Amino acid sequence: MAREKRATWWKMFYHQRAAIESVSDEDAGIGLKAAFRYFDGEDVDAASLTPAAFTVFCVMRPYIDESRQDYENAVVRGKQGADTRWSKK
Repeated sequence: MAREKRATWWKMFYHQRAAIESVSDEDAGIGLKAAFRYFDGEDVDAASLTPAAFTVFCVMRPYIDESRQDYENAVVRGKQGADTRWSKK
């Protein structure tokens, strides 16, 4: 079975801890689960999240977007490198 080609991680930073610690464990878990759904390309309905869970999700979302973009850029650079290497005679 072929492995899906996509980003497999996103960054978390220590400065995000304060926002996550400021909400209940339940809201932190709901926000984290929403982040994983978003990372997997599923829709996340902000209206279905509590304000605290939405805050947790929003703390992670920019880094999920960044990891997706970094992966796409790496794929493009890899193809360009392969083209350069293999098109030389």
